[in-house]
Amino acid sequence: MQMKSNNVTEKILHKLKEITITIPTPDGFELAGTLYEYPGAPKAVVQFNIGTGMRKEFYANFSRYLAESGFIVCLWEYRGMGDSRPDDKEEFAAITMQDWAVDMRSVLDFLERRYPDWPKLMIGHSIGGQLLGLMPNHGILKGMVMITASTGTWWQHTFPYRLKSYFFFNILPALTLPFYGYLPVRKMRIMEDLPGALILEWGAWCNSENYLFDFLGKSIPYHAYDKLVLPIKAYWTTDDPIANAVTVPALLRHFRKADIMTEAIRPADFGVKQIGHFGLFSRKLKTHFWTKVVADLEAMISPTLTYNNPALKKTNP
Repeated sequence: MQMKSNNVTEKILHKLKEITITIPTPDGFELAGTLYEYPGAPKAVVQFNIGTGMRKEFYANFSRYLAESGFIVCLWEYRGMGDSRPDDKEEFAAITMQDWAVDMRSVLDFLERRYPDWPKLMIGHSIGGQLLGLMPNHGILKGMVMITASTGTWWQHTFPYRLKSYFFFNILPALTLPFYGYLPVRKMRIMEDLPGALILEWGAWCNSENYLFDFLGKSIPYHAYDKLVLPIKAYWTTDDPIANAVTVPALLRHFRKADIMTEAIRPADFGVKQIGHFGLFSRKLKTHFWTKVVADLEAMISPTLTYNNPALKKTNP
């Protein structure tokens, strides 16, 4: 069954309602998104921030699983990605990482207006966790699950992947931006095309010792990394060349007031050969990992979970 009205498409599935939406931003952008609504009284509302250069469809199975577990889930795309990509080439080329932080803020405001009675939680993959501290409305959130989120300084990636990172941030843009105005990596099957302004900003961060944190108060005028007071559960995998034993702590140490628990996922523990930066969203890990995220979300809205809870300080190195 499908219902259409005001550019909104609703699909009534067996266990949940799937709604196609657009979310406005303060500067006039419209972001493409999908709401997965649990049919009963939801436990909470979850905002899902995707990784850099990804499309929301990659995370659809994971999002549906969360919704079927009792949550309302908003899966959406940053401006310039997937269905949020503008037709105007100059508009696309001018998008920045800080625009994506505005998008994250806008989605949370949208969810607060639409679902005022339910607690708000967030899941961020990679960049979707990094930019949390650039959201001025962070106080709405009751908790955050970060999945392979870390700093991106290229020489802190494991070898030989760091060579690919160097090429990606320092050589490929010089070869392509003068001709295209953006990074045409979709044809290379690396990720979605990236706007020129965004890859230059992100490249500057990745060429700096402390990543984006070297730019706070400079090219990044606002941040709240040292103000966030909420539980954060951060997962990384031991075979991920990007989010590793160096770069994950390098990100988390800036959330000075948050209650943080990290957990390293070893592929062998889940009976697989590799997981890497993207594998935790594979349906093969549904019973191993997806169930853990549901438990994390449930704990974050539990009245027994308090800030500075020593249990949140435990680390699984």
